[in-house]
Amino acid sequence: MFTAKFNDRKRFVGQASGKRKKQLALARIAEQEKSTGDENAPREVGAAECVVLDGGGDAHFSHRLQVEPRPVLCDIHDNQQEIEGASASAKKLRRFSGADDLQNAQVPADVPAEPKRTWCIVECGQLNSLLSDVKCPECEAGHLTIRVGESMGLSQELALCCDSCQYRRSEFSSPRESNRNHMKNVPFDVNKQIVLYSHEIGSGYSSVEKLCTVFGMPVMNKSSYQRIDKKVNASILAVTNVTLVETVEHVNVAYRQTFPQGRADVQFDEEDEDAAWEEDDGILWVDVAFDGTWHKRGFSSHYGVGVVVDVLTGLVLDFSVKSTYCHTCAMNKEKLEEMTPAQQLRWEQQHRAECSINHQGSAKSMERDAALELWGRSVERHNLRYRTMLSDGDSTAFNAVAAAQPYGPTRPITKLECTNHLPKRMGTALRKAAKDERLGGRGEGRLTKEKCQRLQNYFRSAILNNLEDQRAMEQAIWATFFHVTSTDEDPHHDRCPAGPASWCFFQKARAEGQPPPPHAEHNGTALSREVSHAVLPIYRRMTNPILLNRVAHGKTQNSNESLHNVMWGHCPKEIFVGKGRVEAATAEAVAKFNRGNFALAQVMDHMSLPITDLMEAALAKKDKVRIQKAEKATAVAAVAARRARCAGRQRQLEQQEDQEGEVYGAGLMGDGGE
Repeated sequence: MFTAKFNDRKRFVGQASGKRKKQLALARIAEQEKSTGDENAPREVGAAECVVLDGGGDAHFSHRLQVEPRPVLCDIHDNQQEIEGASASAKKLRRFSGADDLQNAQVPADVPAEPKRTWCIVECGQLNSLLSDVKCPECEAGHLTIRVGESMGLSQELALCCDSCQYRRSEFSSPRESNRNHMKNVPFDVNKQIVLYSHEIGSGYSSVEKLCTVFGMPVMNKSSYQRIDKKVNASILAVTNVTLVETVEHVNVAYRQTFPQGRADVQFDEEDEDAAWEEDDGILWVDVAFDGTWHKRGFSSHYGVGVVVDVLTGLVLDFSVKSTYCHTCAMNKEKLEEMTPAQQLRWEQQHRAECSINHQGSAKSMERDAALELWGRSVERHNLRYRTMLSDGDSTAFNAVAAAQPYGPTRPITKLECTNHLPKRMGTALRKAAKDERLGGRGEGRLTKEKCQRLQNYFRSAILNNLEDQRAMEQAIWATFFHVTSTDEDPHHDRCPAGPASWCFFQKARAEGQPPPPHAEHNGTALSREVSHAVLPIYRRMTNPILLNRVAHGKTQNSNESLHNVMWGHCPKEIFVGKGRVEAATAEAVAKFNRGNFALAQVMDHMSLPITDLMEAALAKKDKVRIQKAEKATAVAAVAARRARCAGRQRQLEQQEDQEGEVYGAGLMGDGGE
């Protein structure tokens, strides 16, 4: 573990936002004062929603502020007060704040205190100006000047010379790790830190080369960079492995606090939500979200990554990097063709341990194979069993894992759908139908882009408003369908909720004893009979009871998507890299995602690099800003404003496209170029 250099280290610990708690409380009070009649009736579809924290601690939206959605697992018991009102980022950092070994580490008495280190960029002419009045300590007549000698990467030899005598004293501009084992090529600290910097910005050797070019310094040799890069990758992986071990401990504690009653039966009961998913062998059942991502778009990538995130805590449990490319194999391809079969076999046996290729097949199959690997090693590596797979359903990963039965035939795995991706699937199906069956375009009652988006939003609202009742969820979805197909001559509002608080203008007017207003004023142009019949199969498919049961938990894959953003920030998709770089970027993203930016200090400690006070303050500030942004993003007013801005931009874009007509598309220029 990393202990020696961190004495009484203080780091930022995110606190629950009192402002956000107050916003939630005021929103609930305001909604209760506005509600009349049926208190369980949902608000008008498309109105601003409130952010509600469920049992897992994830924030999502609910139109009905009086009734909080049913959690995925069960209500939080012992730790409810601790995590309520905090963002997902704050909760993750808070879980690690009490278990961080670096925070309370004590320096042994026999280890001398290291001198305080400060880095700065200095031009040598400024140093000579500073030394202009300093006399030589030997002849006491000449003046001392700084001369630059040989370069070792970014570390340069600085020689203090006298212009009158032979006095000369030299020192490199950077310290280096003590060579106790008489190793060759012990790197200087500045070279290790510049390579680590290139990992942080995700640009690799090119960033170091550009930096040296701008400052007019000697460029670090590429082979030296690659040698240090391997050590940086090893340190990142080591720190991430320690973080994952601690993560599993926090997940175990969270589940035992959430489910205080143990259960020893192998077959778990879906309706038993108050029991812990733990068997006699001490292996815990956990709910996880799984998603894959690729280094290149278009499913032509050499590298794919699969990540498992715990649903309850939002912490990353494990990841797997798949690769179909090895640089060494590619460079030796021609040499291998000239070798005899025996020589080829001998070369492959020697290279097998270092080969980067660990996947055979297309890029699309990487997500499936990563899921099989992660589920297959969950017990051995983490002493956990992944009970569910919350995924977007874009691949056959769940089918492959379910068929493999990694925990045996008596321990099945349940499929869950993401509440964000399922409405997107509805919108995709509607837009595809509008294009393939020519239901869109101009004309009354056509399936336009705006109508597709409205139906997608209605579908999502119907799901989130009825998480506690699957039958009510199905009825609400069909109510939105018949609502948009209604006209003044042929209304279909029987499925819409009744009462003066109904989101349906027709039912609201009926409850108030007034004649219903025209549909064109409140509902726009209704879908034509032709369009309604064409999209009816889509609604039947999307209201399948099995599908709706998979989304009744109310959870999303936001944690996976957030991790992907951090991951590819350390390894941009536009830059060609090797498997080691992708693996290191994923590991660094996982460590920062779970622990916070202080993981960078752990990597530096593993590389025997001192941590300065300014660095500690900068890392603490980054964690603080991360929490502040998360709290602000999930505030009620911020959510409503963000949705209003998105809707406004979409309307403006559609208006511009309608005014301009078709200005971009295949073949618009014509065959003759005129």
